[in-house]
Amino acid sequence: MIMDITGIGSVADLAKTAIERFFPPKMTDAEKAQAELGLQEMLQQREARLTEATKSIIVAEMQQGDSYTKRARPTIVYAGLLFIFLMHVFLPGYAFFFNKAVPTLTLPEEFWWAWGGVCSVWVIGRSTEKRGTKNRLVEMITGTK
Repeated sequence: MIMDITGIGSVADLAKTAIERFFPPKMTDAEKAQAELGLQEMLQQREARLTEATKSIIVAEMQQGDSYTKRARPTIVYAGLLFIFLMHVFLPGYAFFFNKAVPTLTLPEEFWWAWGGVCSVWVIGRSTEKRGTKNRLVEMITGTK
């Protein structure tokens, strides 16, 4: 079970498969085992570097002094609400009160998917945060420390 959680099992399987497919069949079992161990070590080092790079990027984003960047998610939420208000409340209300034809403007489907996805993630993060759960994922979603 631990091997599946850490990903070591998948690295070992990948290394073994690569050795079996791409190395000459006349290699001895000892040579194949040595090559497999070397390949596993290289793959694990690569994964460790990728994880460390991802971590450093997230840490750098969270430690930056620009508080607006940290508030970008709420800005997207509020901008979306503004667009919805303009398209579905203000313009039809304006047309109604000034006896104009009600415009048939609609927001594109892509807007609803993107805005709905951002809102969903942000609301889940804020709700989790307000319940007292503090972890890196919640901090990343809400932009707080």
